[in-house]
Amino acid sequence: MSTLTATVAPAAVNGLPGYNGPWGKAQAAHLLRRSIMGPKRQEILEASTSGLSATLDKLFAPPALPPPPINHFFTQDPNVAVGKTWVNSPYVAGVDVGKYRYPSLRGWYVNNLIDSPCTINERLTLFWINHFGMAEVSDHRAEYQYIQLFREFGGASFQTMIEKITVHPAMLYFLNGDWSSKYEPNENYARELLELFTIQKGPQIGEGDYTNYTEQDIRTAARILTGWRTRRLFSRDSGPVDSFFNDQTHDDETDPRNPNLEPKQLSRHFGNAVIVSNGADEYKDLIAIIFQQPETARAICRELYRYFVYSDITSEVEDTVITPLAQFMTANNFNVAATLRELLGSKHFYDINVRGPFIKNPYEYYLSILRPLHGFEHLDLSLANNPNSSQIRTIYNIGTAYFGWASSADMDVFTLPTVAGWKAYYQAPNYYRNWIGSASLQLRRKSVRDLTYQGIYVQIEGGEYKPRGLGWLEFVERLTIPEDVIEVVQECIDIFLPRELHPDQFDALKNELLRGQQDREWTIQWNSYLASPSNPDITRPLTNNIKSFFRALFSMAEFHLQ
Repeated sequence: MSTLTATVAPAAVNGLPGYNGPWGKAQAAHLLRRSIMGPKRQEILEASTSGLSATLDKLFAPPALPPPPINHFFTQDPNVAVGKTWVNSPYVAGVDVGKYRYPSLRGWYVNNLIDSPCTINERLTLFWINHFGMAEVSDHRAEYQYIQLFREFGGASFQTMIEKITVHPAMLYFLNGDWSSKYEPNENYARELLELFTIQKGPQIGEGDYTNYTEQDIRTAARILTGWRTRRLFSRDSGPVDSFFNDQTHDDETDPRNPNLEPKQLSRHFGNAVIVSNGADEYKDLIAIIFQQPETARAICRELYRYFVYSDITSEVEDTVITPLAQFMTANNFNVAATLRELLGSKHFYDINVRGPFIKNPYEYYLSILRPLHGFEHLDLSLANNPNSSQIRTIYNIGTAYFGWASSADMDVFTLPTVAGWKAYYQAPNYYRNWIGSASLQLRRKSVRDLTYQGIYVQIEGGEYKPRGLGWLEFVERLTIPEDVIEVVQECIDIFLPRELHPDQFDALKNELLRGQQDREWTIQWNSYLASPSNPDITRPLTNNIKSFFRALFSMAEFHLQ
């Protein structure tokens, strides 16, 4: 079970003014588009009728963690049979277990996005993936662990998250913490802990002084963080990958034999605090000092704002949103879920100027197609519903194929471009515009053509490659009045687009369904389908028109926005 507990702030902390304006499908869809990736029709309808408070309750309800990935086809791992999980199984001499673990992890990750419940958990997990910017950890067991860490603790205390990731085997390996010792403290993680992960760098105000910390603070933090080691990473030994504290390699200034006997004193930015020797808990003492600084809460609130609301943080937004939100977060023990609930329930969040202004990342783009269309449930190819399916190889390969599409569009969640994450979330002034270039736009257009013609080609049981398409007719059947062409077009706009269209655009979409015919012809075709749903002479042209409609809809500039 993940920890998305949204606690209540003390009365002395006002937080943000709450939203009390109109509530309907437009507001509900806006909230869900920013909270989950690709809201379904029924989720939007339920949110619009339940109201804001009840919808936030549902979004922040702790979901169960998904079961671990399995070996979906490989027969040469003596420790892991097909259908069993590999997440705690060792490497094997002479056997390349990466041949199945690499695609298994990726297929598992994407399938869980497609099948995800209506909670904020998966989008928040992706926030942490970006925040910590890890890449090429390579041991897929450690990669699995940190994804589950983000899922389980993503909504808990930010301070707890920092404590856990600091000594996580994946992070120790990624930023060389497992090689850091009292003889040669490694500064990589110490630098990123201050510069990117917590308090962040301010303007340089002196030699080696960045307003919020100094270069000496980095060197001192590096000493404090020594002594942690990974265990069973890339190993043939049985047991899970984990980490441990080795006091023999830790920089203990109280030991006369230690190479550095100077006290571990931080700069004036941290009140000249001295971190005394405290063994395996010493790193937590450092983190506690960092979290006593008001700028730490403000820094993470800016990141949450840019990720969930908008990239442009004006001086007004800083004063009226970021500052009170940071105060709220601090008063709530840095609880991320409570802070996000305050932000997503605020009057500011529903301002028309922050509805539909930024470009979807590749996962948001593809899931905005897949989730509303219920993925591949119509083919009984849902991982959540069929974990022991006879078509498990096909299910995993579908996820792996979509992972490949997102990676081709510069969003590989296991190999981020820099430790700072994706440029869309930190590089001014373009921010979200970084997701769209001539190459990435062509990739999106090609994927829409593939999806709306035959589907995505995947290797199925038996090794043959076959296309697996989406349930177009099944989607239309779920609409409120599927026999009315105007209602069909309008409801699809409500589901898939962040704002209303110009009448000319509306008519152009409608014509994709009608092909020059009168509106009543759609009703006739639909009723004929209901009367003879297995007649290919009826279903084929109807399906083709529906695909043409969605090809046009998903190719619109508005569909790239949320």
